[in-house]
Amino acid sequence: PLTGVFQRWFLYPPDKTPHFHPNETTLAWLHHTYPALPPAERPLECTLRPGEVLYFPDRWWHATLNLDTSVFISTFLG
Repeated sequence: PLTGVFQRWFLYPPDKTPHFHPNETTLAWLHHTYPALPPAERPLECTLRPGEVLYFPDRWWHATLNLDTSVFISTFLG
């Protein structure tokens, strides 16, 4: 079995406005909004495992869901 902290990411390119609500948690969004999205409106998704890093370009919309207790560090390059 895999062990460690996992984090699920949801990404939309700048030209697609997501259906994220600023006052709603990612977990609430995943339970309430995500299931109703047509496949063409769903975000790109990935799950990060321990030791992995995700880079995505400037202005991409994103939401994260920690699947366990974790530490998160973010920086802006440029």
